[in-house]
Amino acid sequence: MTNAATTDHHDAPPARPSVLRTFVTVDGIGSRWPAAIRAAAAFTLPASALLAAGLGRTALLAALGGFAVLYGENRPYRIRWRVILAAGVALIASVGILGALSQLAGASPSTAASLGLVAASVVIAAIAVFVGNALRIGPPGPFFLVLAGGVALSVTRHGVDPLVVVGVTATGVGGSLLAGMAPALVRRRAPEAAAVASATAAVEAYLDAGASRSSQLRQGASGALLQAWSVLHDAAQVDGPLARRLWEAHHRVHTGTDPDPAGPSAMAPLPRPSVAHRLRSALHVDSPAAVATVRVAVAATVAGVLSVLFGLSRPDWAIVAVVLVLQLGPDRIRGALRGVHRLVGTAVGVGLFAVVHQLALSPPVLVVLLTVLTFVIELTVVSNYGLAVVAITPLALSMSASGPAIAGPAADRILETVIGVAAGVGALWVVAPRAHRRTTRFTRATTVTAMTRLLDTVATTPPASAAAMGRRRDVQWASMEAELAAGTAAVDEPSFAHDDWSRHLRLRASVHELLGVCWRRGDSPLTDDEIRAVRDTVADLSDDVVLSPPTRRG
Repeated sequence: MTNAATTDHHDAPPARPSVLRTFVTVDGIGSRWPAAIRAAAAFTLPASALLAAGLGRTALLAALGGFAVLYGENRPYRIRWRVILAAGVALIASVGILGALSQLAGASPSTAASLGLVAASVVIAAIAVFVGNALRIGPPGPFFLVLAGGVALSVTRHGVDPLVVVGVTATGVGGSLLAGMAPALVRRRAPEAAAVASATAAVEAYLDAGASRSSQLRQGASGALLQAWSVLHDAAQVDGPLARRLWEAHHRVHTGTDPDPAGPSAMAPLPRPSVAHRLRSALHVDSPAAVATVRVAVAATVAGVLSVLFGLSRPDWAIVAVVLVLQLGPDRIRGALRGVHRLVGTAVGVGLFAVVHQLALSPPVLVVLLTVLTFVIELTVVSNYGLAVVAITPLALSMSASGPAIAGPAADRILETVIGVAAGVGALWVVAPRAHRRTTRFTRATTVTAMTRLLDTVATTPPASAAAMGRRRDVQWASMEAELAAGTAAVDEPSFAHDDWSRHLRLRASVHELLGVCWRRGDSPLTDDEIRAVRDTVADLSDDVVLSPPTRRG
């Protein structure tokens, strides 16, 4: 057992990140080289084929479809191809729609036409951000969908046929499928094994620390278990050796004891909620996905319109900057840090692009260069946005470069980035400035409602019944959303967290107690005393939701 000081540390709200550390940290970069190799191959294979077919610089646009491979990482191979294909379809739709609209607007669009292109870009960005947050896609998020559309806007304006852009992008998606699925020939179960190993390590860390049910270690173990079960469901491996190992870890986290060897081989929680269910759940003004979407729509509109009014040539570049700042949800501090990353990374990246542009490299050499940049992007996109942007900027500009002039376009890209970052960071503080309070209360209320429904179900059926398993899954997913919202609020407004965190800890402990009782009972109904005790706790939580500090509408 640990002492009280250690337990208090595990129960404390998250602290604000260090500004300096975010610029120098490269946590986890050493484990991402296999994914980086796949990302590089997803571009190199189709680009080389297109070069051989005589497409010249147009072959570089294969990188637009090559982004699709990024979305399949860590997914079991059974569904990875579907995830990559879905991302590829979204990328193709983005470049197809914006490319066609750009061709209609012409090489020198009027102000009205330029504003129309901004509106189309904003709609695509808002949809991508809402879906990405509602489905909890995580990094790389919707950023590359918006970036690909922006590149299509630029190249079609300079004479490339939109159908050619779509075709080359589709070829890049094909490269993503090949690169993403090739490792299945060597280690078919690697994603599942990695997820189970991560979950069991989190469980052991919690048990070894002797932390409370309300501790962050307990919550981390719960989240890792949920992720691992989801991965096993995706892989259709909920009844094999990995499932047994995960079930044993799950048993230990709920009981603190090793399971009976004669016990069930696996009693897997249900898979993640359907896409439709998660999208419907986010259709509320106070959901994190809705808040992020509103901020993106407002900030992207402001940035795009200002770029047009200032006579800048790439309003889409400003919109891309907005999306990078705001894409991962209502998080003011981390969003502002991402904005600074974007500014610094773009400035360095534009300088790098200027050097490359002046060298007038041949298409084959550019393919090699973009392969290296793609490798660096995937290597750093999760650990350090600034480093990733240094590589993203020359990659995107190399695809859409036109003409020998460089000073003017380089200055425009930096100014557009400044506008986009300023609009994005400003939205975090001006558009619904206290939205983190609203999302905290909304997600907490959603969790309490899910707990109440589960109690109503287990009052009449065993916890292992199909109906109860569905309710248990809903409680787990709702509590994870509440965890993310509470953590964001704590970072955005520490004074609010100081007054509110005890409510969150009570919610966290109650969720784990309810799910633990259900796990331990299994096929046996809960007793009246157990149901009554948990109902009293949930009633207190309901009072907490109602009585928590009132929020101000942003």
